[in-house]
Amino acid sequence: MAMSRQKKLDKMEIIELGKEKPKPEFIFKEARAASRWIFTTEDLVIGYNEPLSRPLNLKMERGQKIAFVGANGIGKSTLLKSILGLITPISGKVERGEYQYIGYFEQEVKQSNYNTCIEEIWSEFPSMNQAEVRAALAKCGLTTKHIESKIEVLSGGEKAKVRLCKILNTETNLLILDEPTNHLDVDAKEELKRALKAYRGSILMVSHEPDFYREIATDIWNCEDWTTKVF
Repeated sequence: MAMSRQKKLDKMEIIELGKEKPKPEFIFKEARAASRWIFTTEDLVIGYNEPLSRPLNLKMERGQKIAFVGANGIGKSTLLKSILGLITPISGKVERGEYQYIGYFEQEVKQSNYNTCIEEIWSEFPSMNQAEVRAALAKCGLTTKHIESKIEVLSGGEKAKVRLCKILNTETNLLILDEPTNHLDVDAKEELKRALKAYRGSILMVSHEPDFYREIATDIWNCEDWTTKVF
């Protein structure tokens, strides 16, 4: 009899553990529409110490969802940062449109972060209460253990979910995503794909995964067409 009860208890524990794996649910908050042109470039040459591209004359219109593709090291992330104004181009210029509310997902964040996940989200959204912060993080597929842990000890995929949580809870009309699927598990990747397809704003992203970006992108720009790098 005691053995039988113990078996039931063991089964109950397994069921309880299963519940502590929340499925991600991504819904982007959308801001008012941006102006017609998202950006235009005029003879833009990107790079740091040396050119990574020939002069680029590019245009992106509101509603486009563009995927930058191509080999590593040819300047895809550099182009994103140049468009955002985070780095100065070698020559040429970028003009951005008006009324842009940007959600920017960096490929890697290298600096150490000793905040807990709760502290990290709370510092960005102080009007939220703790229950709302926890719910927002759980919707990104993080367990109670993850939510209460310091960001420094999380895996790459868990850190990415915290960064996505910030973007999801900010009103945007332009998403700039640099390798957003790196380290994400299958469920999170599929949910992110669904959410980006449903998003009515504009998207500029770098991705190496055709299965991910092909269903989202209205345009695919192969950066190998304009790189100065020799393969």
